[in-house]
Amino acid sequence: MRIIAGRLKGLRLPSPRNRGIRPTTDRVREALFSALGTAVSGSRVLDLFAGTGAFGFEALSRGADAAVFVDKDRLSARILSETAEAFRVQDRVAILNLTASQAIAKLAGQGQKFGIAFLDPPYETDWIQKTVSDPNFLDLLEPEAFLILERSVLFQDPEIPERFQKAFGRKYGDTIVEIFHPA
Repeated sequence: MRIIAGRLKGLRLPSPRNRGIRPTTDRVREALFSALGTAVSGSRVLDLFAGTGAFGFEALSRGADAAVFVDKDRLSARILSETAEAFRVQDRVAILNLTASQAIAKLAGQGQKFGIAFLDPPYETDWIQKTVSDPNFLDLLEPEAFLILERSVLFQDPEIPERFQKAFGRKYGDTIVEIFHPA
């Protein structure tokens, strides 16, 4: 798995082995970033359930100002930190080794705001619904923020807050990716 475009193009993303991590594929990332266009440049990105951090590092490569990676797995958090150092972007990265709920509460308490939030939780869980229903999560999003979901086709569609409308949606095998933007 490599960064596919931008300043970090071609750099390899390490991944913990046998941890159930399912990195966002090159094809899916390319489609998402094509749909986002210039919105990435200058944005602050929240990469929840980060795993390898493929989405957040790709965003940094394409001009995002900063990225916050959240993953509860200690090894994943350590690898994210090592990757940020290897890519020389550690000054633009924060890594939270917390659950999504803990991280959301912490970031909201700090008054943080994000222009792009990427949610790719383990498939067959209700983490997307829990997250988008959390008022603290919604407070983290700037008024014109993009909400991006990656999820299984086998799981029930989450109820997205009315303030968002779907701007993009595609199916890739057993994966659905969607981009929502304020209505």
